[in-house]
Amino acid sequence: MKATRITTVALCILLLVLPSLAMPIFPSGDDGAENRYLADYPTLADEDGLNPDFDDDFEAWLRDHFALRQQAVRANAQLNYSLLRTSPNSQVIVGDGDWLYFDETVADYTGEGRFTDEELALLSGNLSALADALAERGARLYIAIVPNKNTVYPQYMPGRYAMRVDEGNLPLLREACADIDAQWIDLVGPLEATAAGDRLVYLKTDTHWNALGAAIAADAVLEAMGRANAPWRDAGDTDFHDGDLARLMGLSGVLSESVPDIVPDAPLPEADYGESRVSVEGDGEGALAVYRDSFGTAIGPWLAGAFERTELHWEYPLDGTIPCDAALVLLCERNLRTYLTEPPIVEGEAEAIDAGAEDAAEEFTDIDEDFFDDADEDDDEFSPIDDGDDIFADDGDEDDDFEDYGDDDGFFDDAEDDEEAGWDEDGI
Repeated sequence: MKATRITTVALCILLLVLPSLAMPIFPSGDDGAENRYLADYPTLADEDGLNPDFDDDFEAWLRDHFALRQQAVRANAQLNYSLLRTSPNSQVIVGDGDWLYFDETVADYTGEGRFTDEELALLSGNLSALADALAERGARLYIAIVPNKNTVYPQYMPGRYAMRVDEGNLPLLREACADIDAQWIDLVGPLEATAAGDRLVYLKTDTHWNALGAAIAADAVLEAMGRANAPWRDAGDTDFHDGDLARLMGLSGVLSESVPDIVPDAPLPEADYGESRVSVEGDGEGALAVYRDSFGTAIGPWLAGAFERTELHWEYPLDGTIPCDAALVLLCERNLRTYLTEPPIVEGEAEAIDAGAEDAAEEFTDIDEDFFDDADEDDDEFSPIDDGDDIFADDGDEDDDFEDYGDDDGFFDDAEDDEEAGWDEDGI
């Protein structure tokens, strides 16, 4: 009996220490499956002296790096998803038919996040101030709000969430903006019209629209601006298996789906559309300023080709001093409170962007982590992925990042890094 107890205790101790002892043999690196930064190994001391938080920092590092951790995370997530139809991450909602939804969109969906009269006055007032500032410089403001995925595809949301009885926040904001000097562009109608058919316009495993959704939205925007769109064709389906919601669940590379393969008739302007600021030269006339969130990454190339110069700004408050002939507010429904509650910048010298200067490009690609923590937890995610297929063109290139649709040769740049893609400690 005593020997049995000793054996049991020894086995328990071995199980507790084995993950740590096996780390040199089975290191657990960061494969990006969880869409967050893993803890770095802490320093015991620096120029300021001993690190008082070393114990806590070391414990956090050990939790993130013990042997076979990534395999355990994936196995747990797969069991939750396959057997229980639940997500191990509270930010992800498992819907019907393998659809995943972002938890931050639930309030918009149920109506609990309905704008108050005060909020509508604030948001429309800030948009009016932006429109006035642009008008003084001879520019016209356009507003195109991207609907949440569950606004376009409510039928796959779990039944435990009751859909709102009204039309939601977008019609409220549109009505509040009726008297300002700006043109509202409807994106819900064109997206829902296509969604009613057999082609998807949003990704099942990601928070964002797919290539077809971005192309359709670009057509609607350019038509409203009186610009010619870039012709494209739907070349069938291709595989996609690295959505940001799948990443949050720890199932990066596990959950897959078929997505439309959209091919432009002519190459679109090359740039890293995932940067916080990017200036792009196109074949059209005039200048366009785009105030965007993560949805601007996929649509950016389609818009940039219609202007001589396009500047896309992924930051807030919105900068009304950007020199342009037309300006576009392109934000997702879930991000309106985040981006539009601060008054826009309406005075001061506009900051010139030299797309060909390496030092300027370096300056604008340095992104403050707090911006993504506070501004676009999704967006917002974006998400660097390697799906092994070219989403857009049949050129055999790897898609290093679905959101900017990068490939190795160009028509889109693949330089978007993890931080610019929206990776933070909280996920999207």
